[in-house]
Amino acid sequence: MDDITPLNLEDQPKLFGLRYDQLIAILASLIVSTQLYSWLNPVPFAGHDLRLDVAILIGMIGPVYALVTLNNSAAHWESVLSFFLSSKIYIPGPDPNPNRFLLDEELVDFSE
Repeated sequence: MDDITPLNLEDQPKLFGLRYDQLIAILASLIVSTQLYSWLNPVPFAGHDLRLDVAILIGMIGPVYALVTLNNSAAHWESVLSFFLSSKIYIPGPDPNPNRFLLDEELVDFSE
């Protein structure tokens, strides 16, 4: 029997809520950063070892990529920024949608 399920190419397969490219980017950056930290010799700079800083920066590339590509729409980022950066004034007033509540609803009579 043939599968007649329509193929929706807009759906991205996900694991742990991430697309596979995002998950691979996170795992690869963490593996590369830990291996680089273990392979490098200590790099002293002003009394501090720079290996840890470099490893953290490389390890953060994957999560930052996943966060930026979480929603590919530029309008999404614009709405997020405008939500946090724009001023909002909420003025109480009448309900803008008077049809919100069903007043003519037929209710069922329950007998005890």
